[in-house]
Amino acid sequence: MTTYINYPALLIWQGDDELSYAPDSASLKVLSENLITEDDVLVDSQGVCWMSQDGGQYWQPSGQTMPLDQLVAHIQAHYAQLDQCCVGKMQFKDRAAAMASLAGGKYVPSGKE
Repeated sequence: MTTYINYPALLIWQGDDELSYAPDSASLKVLSENLITEDDVLVDSQGVCWMSQDGGQYWQPSGQTMPLDQLVAHIQAHYAQLDQCCVGKMQFKDRAAAMASLAGGKYVPSGKE
């Protein structure tokens, strides 16, 4: 199992459909200034799930990998709470592409940029 986070990564807040996008380690450090609990999960671009230690100061691989369809479901819920339309039709070729959709804050279907 990998011992380093592959960016971009998404922070999935427990009990909330909001996701936070971390394109690099510096942005994850800024996110870690928020209250991160051990129930929040970080998913990297390879699907590796990471558990928070010391409020997000350190991250430990959980030993689990999030399937692409589960990651897409989280992203769909995130966009639905932002009142984006057609979120059920979202498709991505891989985890990195799914995560990159959050970089700009608005979903743009492929080929419609």
